[in-house]
Amino acid sequence: MDIKFLKGVGEKRAEAFEKIGIKSLDDFINFIPRAYLKKIPVRQIPQNLSENTLVSGEIIDIRFPRKDNQPLEVTLYDKSGSVEIPIFGASEFRSKQFRLKENFLFWIKIDKENFSSKLKISYRDHIKINPSDALDAGFLKYSYIPIYELSGILKKTWIKPLLLSKIVFNAFSTLIKSDPEYIKETLPDEFLKEYGLISKKEAVLRINFPVEFSDIETARKRLAFEELFYLELILALKKKSTENEKKGITFNRNVADLTNEFKSILPFKLTSAQIRVMNEIYKDMRSDKCMNRLLQGDVGSGKTIVAVFSILVARENGYQSAFMCPTEILAEQHYRNISELLKPLGVNITLLVGAQKKKHREEILNDIRSGKSEIIIGTHALIQEKVEFKNLGFVVIDEQHKFGVMQRAKLKEKGLNPDVLVMTATPIPRTLSMTYYGDLDVSVIDELPANRIPVITALRKDTDKQKIYDFIRSQIKKGRQIYIIYPIIDESEKLDLKSAEENYLLLKNNIFREYKVGMVHGRILWYEKDEVMEDFKNKKLNILVSTTVIEVGIDIPNATVMIIEEAQRFGLSQLHQLRGRVGRGAEQSYCILVAKNLDEVSAKRLNILCETNDGFKIAEADMEIRGPGEFFGIRQSGALNFSCTDLSKDKQILETARNAAFRIIEEDFQLRKPEHIIIKNAFLKNFRNSLYLMEIA
Repeated sequence: MDIKFLKGVGEKRAEAFEKIGIKSLDDFINFIPRAYLKKIPVRQIPQNLSENTLVSGEIIDIRFPRKDNQPLEVTLYDKSGSVEIPIFGASEFRSKQFRLKENFLFWIKIDKENFSSKLKISYRDHIKINPSDALDAGFLKYSYIPIYELSGILKKTWIKPLLLSKIVFNAFSTLIKSDPEYIKETLPDEFLKEYGLISKKEAVLRINFPVEFSDIETARKRLAFEELFYLELILALKKKSTENEKKGITFNRNVADLTNEFKSILPFKLTSAQIRVMNEIYKDMRSDKCMNRLLQGDVGSGKTIVAVFSILVARENGYQSAFMCPTEILAEQHYRNISELLKPLGVNITLLVGAQKKKHREEILNDIRSGKSEIIIGTHALIQEKVEFKNLGFVVIDEQHKFGVMQRAKLKEKGLNPDVLVMTATPIPRTLSMTYYGDLDVSVIDELPANRIPVITALRKDTDKQKIYDFIRSQIKKGRQIYIIYPIIDESEKLDLKSAEENYLLLKNNIFREYKVGMVHGRILWYEKDEVMEDFKNKKLNILVSTTVIEVGIDIPNATVMIIEEAQRFGLSQLHQLRGRVGRGAEQSYCILVAKNLDEVSAKRLNILCETNDGFKIAEADMEIRGPGEFFGIRQSGALNFSCTDLSKDKQILETARNAAFRIIEEDFQLRKPEHIIIKNAFLKNFRNSLYLMEIA
């Protein structure tokens, strides 16, 4: 049946539904409500103060307004009593919608008026109902009516929440009438019994048309398990196919002498967490399987040192290593720091970035091609066609979420099936790690160096500027340096945000004219950035104005104050990253979050940063507040667009679903066993474009 013939739809609405992915009746199976309204008799209204609710009945009176600012009043009656519903605006249009003795379902909000016992009733929405119509009677019998997300496209077709709910009900009624078993099961019977899950059909009907409120959560958990199970099934297939692909490099040369030599050149003692992770990586490198490992660690935990040791293991075995960074600033800093650290070992290290002069670049490319360059540190320039490695055996990708899947794959393809270590200084909640990186082995550095002094973080209002400036001056007098971060580069009329360039001139020429002030941002040329950063590092600048271009990797121990303007505009994890640029020396460091027009939610978010320096706790809070799709500051697509899963509270469901998926793929990689046919069919139907179909087709 074409969706346009469904009662309440029509041609224009059918086009609008198609634009949000609903092209046929069975697409409604995955159209999940976002909220529910309880339906109550009129006599119960006084018991439901400050609630959105539904009342239904017959219209017994319509009172038209005498003045333009007065409402149209509709009196609704059911067997228990009556209620007057005021409807403001467009009274002439509204009056044509209502007739005496007709039946309606009204969505109203009930409040108690201030300083009065009188109830205030606010109109929200309505639909006309015919109790003698079988469909309408069925729709009215449920205690809770679902409310679905309304896109702008649907709103333009004059569809409103209650009408949309009724259309969805009509769709399911039509589907079930045509075939009672139309909603096919997607999980084996053994799963339903083992994990106490209801059937797919029952879950879909309960979540859309619950009789009891408990039905909603029972159904949601069943559908969340299904979403997570099939996501983890993809990750399990990906991991298994990686393990089954051609063998990786076996780095089998004994590195006992290298380990001792490496420890002797370090200016500090390794933490126990670093040693544990180095052993995990070394174990992978010694096997003939291709390593794919994620290294997580909080800001300043020492991930780079772990990566450098792994690179030296590859060098000891005669292989080149590539170290890819998201920005030139970070690549240049890694190049300087690693070169300085490894100078006693005589390692040949090369920097490859996009803006190098042609002649110098050709020399670099020749050194990489010949194998003279043993460690190549760079940006996206590493994956360009002209870059040819002699024997790339180990790949490090820093701040890996800044790179796309294809970029990571291109770098790997330049080698001899190299081992890959991806790193992030953004601590990732366990649930998100299991969904987004579930095909990788994960190592966590959960310990900071012993000499680190926690950064003191404070939340201040925009009106506290003079006190903040006085504090900056006091720190500069002590010989310290300051970062001041702005959210954008240019002045923006639309967003009314403070810009780096505009405020740089103000700070340099007026507020701090007695000091040296510099600026970096993403649009200035690489050599200009390099010059400014060198000046700041060498204490030729007191204050560095910047955007988030310095978010990761910048290491200047003398910088002790981080001022972040418009802090409410940043995610918690990004703020934590920025804060990590200070607190790297022996002196007490400070992070001041400057915000304006703070609402309750924003204040709660920013206060979390003031209460803890633990990146993993901050990441958990960030995900709960913003959701997994925006955790990295961008909307993720694909697997994380869940309909029923809430990663902040479904940790146990995720663990169970993951264990089940990985167990099945370990036992039956191609899903050929009879008991797994139902899983295979559901997988092929829903993931037909998956890269893994070739493994099980």
